[in-house]
Amino acid sequence: MPHAALFVARFCSSAWIGAAVLFVIVGILEVTRGGFDAATKDMLVALRFPAFYLTGATLIGAAWLATCLARDRSELSQRRQMIAICSLLAVLAVMVLDYAFIYQPLLARVTPPGVEKTAAFKQYHNASKYVNLLGLALTLIASVSLNWPRAKARAER
Repeated sequence: MPHAALFVARFCSSAWIGAAVLFVIVGILEVTRGGFDAATKDMLVALRFPAFYLTGATLIGAAWLATCLARDRSELSQRRQMIAICSLLAVLAVMVLDYAFIYQPLLARVTPPGVEKTAAFKQYHNASKYVNLLGLALTLIASVSLNWPRAKARAER
């Protein structure tokens, strides 16, 4: 069980990094490449971000739970396990706060689609970028803590 839990923790934390990076790349391409009018871009915000938050919460929640259950000290030290647990819990908190206090007000500012963007929209958009970067950085800390080989394991090989 501890080995399977460690696998799930490693997989889910790493998967979220890849998924979030891909989401950002696709989102930037959609906005900068042209071909989409303002109303379409606003509709994309309403369509894509709920999936972003649901996927993130699912993967990070699973990674957190699995990290709590990973008790195999031959592969994961207690210190690195605690770093990962705390980092993943912080990511979940950041996601909840981001969704409630940044995404929801941002969504209200693009409803109805095509409405002119205000200074408040730009502030929420910038806040969203930095908060999501924080969440990604915390996930990277957790993923590195979970995936880095233990010193004994490296020395034995």
